[in-house]
Amino acid sequence: MQSGEELNVRADVTPLAAEMQLEAVNTFGGVVGDRASVLNFLSPFLPVGFYYKAFHNKKQFPFWERLIRNISGLGKAEASTPHIRTPKRYDFCDVLVIGAGVSGLSAALAAAEAGADVVIVDENAKAGGSGSYQRGDQVDRTLELLSQVAQHPRIRLYTETQAAAYYADQWVPLVQPDRLIKMRSKATIVASGAYEQPAVFRNNDLPGVMLASAAQRLIYRYAVQPMQRAVCLVANRDGYRAAWDLAANGVSVEAIVDLREHPPADLIEEARSRSAPGTVSKNIPVFPGHCIYEAKPNPAGDGVASAVIGAIDSEGNFVGGKRSISCDGIIMSVGWSPAANLLYQAGTKMRFDEALQQFVPAVLPAGVFACGRVNGVFEVEEKERDGDRAGREAAEFWATATPPTPPRVGTSEPTILKRPHSWGI
Repeated sequence: MQSGEELNVRADVTPLAAEMQLEAVNTFGGVVGDRASVLNFLSPFLPVGFYYKAFHNKKQFPFWERLIRNISGLGKAEASTPHIRTPKRYDFCDVLVIGAGVSGLSAALAAAEAGADVVIVDENAKAGGSGSYQRGDQVDRTLELLSQVAQHPRIRLYTETQAAAYYADQWVPLVQPDRLIKMRSKATIVASGAYEQPAVFRNNDLPGVMLASAAQRLIYRYAVQPMQRAVCLVANRDGYRAAWDLAANGVSVEAIVDLREHPPADLIEEARSRSAPGTVSKNIPVFPGHCIYEAKPNPAGDGVASAVIGAIDSEGNFVGGKRSISCDGIIMSVGWSPAANLLYQAGTKMRFDEALQQFVPAVLPAGVFACGRVNGVFEVEEKERDGDRAGREAAEFWATATPPTPPRVGTSEPTILKRPHSWGI
């Protein structure tokens, strides 16, 4: 959105405030009645690579350049916008924990119990990470950890604070809505979690097709029922947990489509005992070894009418016939990718874990530690143990590391001032 003169305002995380003047960007006539949607009908004539050829055509390039710039712009810059100076301040701690989920909170508590001064930062308005919206057995433990953190004298918790980068000597800029904090720590724990990955099938960008974690956020953060009749495409336990959350909040789960040929038996048994409140009692059907082939749009083209599913072989090819399941929403939880941006900047070497089908840290630089989902750990008990391990290791590093000896002053030898170390500024 654009809010007055402020560009690139994220509507999904920015709280509403009095007198905000909001406009949708990248549309001609608003999100619902976008006139640019006529381009959808031209898609058969715009194959992959068309833009490459157009940009190398001197006659057509100016036309396409203007059109694409108008469509892809992110707001209107006003030349009269006053210069806004953002205040900054400096902060210091022994251990910086990035991410306030179960693993991050556990790491902070372990480091603080070892005597370290700890700062936890999280970009969300409320701490808790996935424990605040992926309910199951996480929510109670998450609340307990948050209570312990709030009462601990050596822990500071900053929410709505983004760890924007990682620089040498444990220097991390923390971006808050109203200021920039230049944070220096002696050890850094990255508990930044993971991004849920979408599945690829025809029309997977229709309104009503969403990630399972997005549906859970809508339910538990914003009290929004994401759909009325859902089909769940899953390949892990998180997908089943999302299906249970939908069923517990009035959504009729029409089917669980599992990419795996042999899902865990306990999940199949639980699906047989589940139904949405207020609906006729029924088992939730599970289709192992199946995938969604296509999401069928409704007559208006602005939502989902049904999901077409079919059996797949070990190579992912469809075998046999297909069937259609009526629904108005599709959720998917088929895999995760670590939010490892800061780890990469710090110099971490990653490796691909075949069992997890995810990249995980292989070699971490000195003073940098990882835990939780970014480390390939997903179950709540394991995340808590992994966080406790990372916190103890970070506290040990802080306790045993010694600052460099300062240069001698007043001698006959010239003093060479080297780049300040993290303990020096």
